[in-house]
Amino acid sequence: MPKDNRNFFAKKKDWSEIKDTLLGAYLKPYFQKILTTKHPVFYVDCFSGKGRFDDGKPGSPIIALNVRKECMASTKSENASIDMCFIDLNYALELEKNLRDYGDFRWKPIIVSGKYEEKIIKVLENKRNYNVFLYIDPYGIQALDSELFDRFSMFAFASFEMLINFNSFGFFREACRVLKVDYTKDAALTDLDDLIEYSPIQVDSSQKSVELLNKIADGTYWQDIVNDFNAGKIDGYQAEERLSACYKQQLQKRYTYVLDMPIQIKKTNHPKYRLIHVCNHEDGCLLMAQNMLKRTDELVLNIQREGQMSIFDFMSDVSTDSSGKQTTIYDVKKKMCSYLQNYKGEVHLNKLLAEFYGKYGLIGYINMVNDALKELETDGFIQICRQPQFTGKTRQPSRFMEEKGGRSVIIRRLQS
Repeated sequence: MPKDNRNFFAKKKDWSEIKDTLLGAYLKPYFQKILTTKHPVFYVDCFSGKGRFDDGKPGSPIIALNVRKECMASTKSENASIDMCFIDLNYALELEKNLRDYGDFRWKPIIVSGKYEEKIIKVLENKRNYNVFLYIDPYGIQALDSELFDRFSMFAFASFEMLINFNSFGFFREACRVLKVDYTKDAALTDLDDLIEYSPIQVDSSQKSVELLNKIADGTYWQDIVNDFNAGKIDGYQAEERLSACYKQQLQKRYTYVLDMPIQIKKTNHPKYRLIHVCNHEDGCLLMAQNMLKRTDELVLNIQREGQMSIFDFMSDVSTDSSGKQTTIYDVKKKMCSYLQNYKGEVHLNKLLAEFYGKYGLIGYINMVNDALKELETDGFIQICRQPQFTGKTRQPSRFMEEKGGRSVIIRRLQS
């Protein structure tokens, strides 16, 4: 039986604040940009909960609805449309009550009572040529059915994005249980009390449980990782990092761009879970990368350091991610130099950045990556070609490193 979680929504936890902050900060520029495509938008919160916590703080449904209201009021796009759907198994009636004041007869949110994995295909089946965004923050990892991700990739949407909360540490702990591996002496897998799932997975050492984890992970690779952990070749943190990398690789078989952001809740220098963003267009990937990097700065300063500045905050050539890892501009430059070997000719900056972050994760700041590219140009390794080449009236050479508003930046590799 699932554990008693009647108080799950009593108070909004830090880890929930982080997820919702990231979501809300991304939805505003996402809606603003996607509305210009002239295709309708369909947003689905797949595990909506009550919509509002008992302490009065807004949940993800209210955050999304407030962003929609703001974007619809400011858009200049004709016939703009953002429809919203909220799915929940346990709290549909309370959700409907809490959302009663949001939306009029044209924009009334759709509330679906039931399991996401049983309802989502029906919800999406008539959304051909829509821009679809799914927020998947599951009550337990068993809901992350990889077969559903396969089916999503075959719909004829105008565009498709997902933001997924992946409890990677929780998955690996259950994987150890299934394969009868002792994890109780590893801090990474025992210090998870502040990350409580509403409906934790129930597994044992049966073949049925093995098949369930195979289905969630979309493969058997997790078994090799557990075996290496059991042999002492890797610790729990290394196992989680490897598991998450493999999980991303499976998603990349279906979707072009996959980003992940490790989330550290407290000042422990170690993440507790990962947020994963999936899409098929470089603009969406880059927009989320910028959002994740900005949220990382806030997370490191406001939550993990409790507002205390570090010496590294004053160093523009060093960045610290949400798992405590530090990156220098030399690190970024070295990786960028290596990645540019994939291109024989030229590539647009947005495409390069999206692929680079998909490959190496959210390392460095956007400006740090741009500075690394400028240094590579100075070194004679690349040429940066901008259009327009010159600024307005002054006719000075352009120096921008951003593709928007008719501006383009092309990176051309010069050395073999």
